[in-house]
Amino acid sequence: MKMISVALVGIALAVGLACGPAQATKLYKWVDKDGKVSYQDTPPPTNAGKVEEQFVKGGDAAGSDAISEIAQKYPVVIYTIPKCSSCDLARGYLQKRQVPFTEKNVAQGNLANQKELQDRFGELAVPTILVGTKAMKGGYVESLLEGELDAAGYPNPGKPATPAAEAPTQSQY
Repeated sequence: MKMISVALVGIALAVGLACGPAQATKLYKWVDKDGKVSYQDTPPPTNAGKVEEQFVKGGDAAGSDAISEIAQKYPVVIYTIPKCSSCDLARGYLQKRQVPFTEKNVAQGNLANQKELQDRFGELAVPTILVGTKAMKGGYVESLLEGELDAAGYPNPGKPATPAAEAPTQSQY
């Protein structure tokens, strides 16, 4: 009986290792106490509000680690308001590319996020999107966002991978 159990465990382990790259990766979404929505490939903090998990097909541990490293070096932040079609398009593009990002709602009542946006960029314009230190203020142009994400090294389905370029300290569009 023990011999059969050991054999089954060995087979299960071999199958699991062989199928590892084809497994799905988890993507977490949560809203913090300030109304900030975060999308990450790492679990949320224990004090996170409502948490949603989504499985992204085709992910693997190596890809997750690479994206995590890129996200550490070039974090993506998007300042939004509800009922904003440009915000929805930008958010959808980031989700389609499976880019982890932090969303900061600057609608009425979110004074801390409004002050942060005003202090950093001199205006309350949405969507304002940061990729590392590069800022795209008050609008969404897919080709610009795509170029910044590509330059940072985020994966882009359908395009060959290129190494991340060094980003200048600050650029605003």
